[in-house]
Amino acid sequence: MNGKTIIVTGAAGGLGSALSLCCSRDGFNTVMLDSNRKGLEQAYDRITEAGYADPALYPLDLAAAGTDDFDEMLDTIETEFGGLDAVVHCAARFEGLSPLDQVSPPEWLVHMQVNLNAAWLLSVQALPLLRKSSSAQLYFLLEDLPKVEGSFWGPYGVSKHALKALVSQLAAECGSSGIQVLGINPGPLRSGLRSRGYHSENPTSQPDPNPVAEQILQYLNGSTQADGTFVDLQKKED
Repeated sequence: MNGKTIIVTGAAGGLGSALSLCCSRDGFNTVMLDSNRKGLEQAYDRITEAGYADPALYPLDLAAAGTDDFDEMLDTIETEFGGLDAVVHCAARFEGLSPLDQVSPPEWLVHMQVNLNAAWLLSVQALPLLRKSSSAQLYFLLEDLPKVEGSFWGPYGVSKHALKALVSQLAAECGSSGIQVLGINPGPLRSGLRSRGYHSENPTSQPDPNPVAEQILQYLNGSTQADGTFVDLQKKED
């Protein structure tokens, strides 16, 4: 049991729930954050039924979360677990392919809030706790960026490119404090998010998220070392 504490956002989704299970199995104090309360409870049941450490569920809508929400969460984590060692940003919003001139302003802003702004805000508010850890980590799930810079990827594509820039800046600024910052492209995965972009695709033709979760866990527990700030798990699988 490693006793480290981790926040996983988007923890009710395919990769987020798989990673939460892996972390609980590996002895992390796992804080599962998502707006989908029912999905969180189902993921919790899978973890506890497998006999792993009980995760902490934290229902929170990143589209509406602000500084006070994150401060309250981080204060609770410090009180309950004594600190924070890692944050993995798996949360993402994607409502389907659309020309830019057909994206409503509210939907654009929600995409930016969930995919970029909340990731920035939670990360910077977590930095004081992470700096106290002996091996802190900030991980961000990216995308196949050349793919999502093409037509119709809308605010999702724009936000993922902006997220990469955020990762680069955080990595440069956190290097001296020993916080490992990684941007991870997991490659195509079987998920509800992917199905909204590929309606005609058979979901079973895409990889299960569990092996990717295991790969991310290897970076988290130190058994695999990253060569640089960006990791492309799709190429590693190839």
